[in-house]
Amino acid sequence: MTMQISHATMLLVLAAATLVFALSLAGYAAMGARRRMAERIGRVCGRSSGPDHSAVRDKGELSGLLTRIGERVAASSLVGRAEVERTGLTLMAAGIEHPKAVQYFFGVKAALALLAIGLVHLWLPNQTFLTGAGGAFAGYLGAALVGWRVPDLVVSRRRKARMEAVERGLPDALDLLVICSEAGLGFDHAVGRVAREVAQAHPDLGREFAKLAAEMRVLPDRSQALSNMAERLQLDSVRSFTGMLAQAMRYGTPLAQALRVISSELRTERMVRFEARAAKLPVMITLPMILFILPCVFIVVGGPALIDALKMMSNMPR
Repeated sequence: MTMQISHATMLLVLAAATLVFALSLAGYAAMGARRRMAERIGRVCGRSSGPDHSAVRDKGELSGLLTRIGERVAASSLVGRAEVERTGLTLMAAGIEHPKAVQYFFGVKAALALLAIGLVHLWLPNQTFLTGAGGAFAGYLGAALVGWRVPDLVVSRRRKARMEAVERGLPDALDLLVICSEAGLGFDHAVGRVAREVAQAHPDLGREFAKLAAEMRVLPDRSQALSNMAERLQLDSVRSFTGMLAQAMRYGTPLAQALRVISSELRTERMVRFEARAAKLPVMITLPMILFILPCVFIVVGGPALIDALKMMSNMPR
């Protein structure tokens, strides 16, 4: 009895720790947004945001431990340099831009994999279908893979939502760029102006344009800043936008004309996607209609006749 209570207690503790680790990833993703919001409020109020003490606090907290674990995991042969670079691009596209985001991410993955193995270790002795060394190994391996992949799914979902938000606001931002360019603003100042105006309706896109404006002021080549934006977002629409702008700058094409063409193409592509989704609706509603609507129609139409037939059969002499 004592061993059963101990196992139940350990199971609850490990489940709670798993939930904490899963939620910590979302909290870590929101740290950068909160810091930027604090800096923006400080600039509006006319005061400095002050030194960043979050890194000092994190050294003695759970995130610091996960970051150190992630550094060792990322440097090991289990991950590889290509996987680290790909993960960094994915986190950047998802809006997670902390300098230690990649290390923290791999630390969370390793911690969740270990917790999943611990949960399976407590669950296996009560199961009869996983017996022997092979069954136990399969259970441990499956749990480790599930724990390792859960953060990837969370980040992929966040990245997809952010990319959709950026793609929705890109045609409007290009229209504003056209207006600013035709009003006589230089391209650097026009991008900065659009970043401030778009930030209200499309904050993710506004941050990307603010980065683009900052990199254009710092980097000697504007094409490199445009390439960095395309690498961060990894969207076909952004690649076409940055590529056409780079060509316009190289060959002296008027920027307003190039931006107007890009905006028209992006709106056309968005309309085509909407039409494709609308064309899929009849196929998508067929299965719900068969499962939920047709049985109700059959009951309403054939129900009275079935009741009358049952009454007649019950009244027939035997």
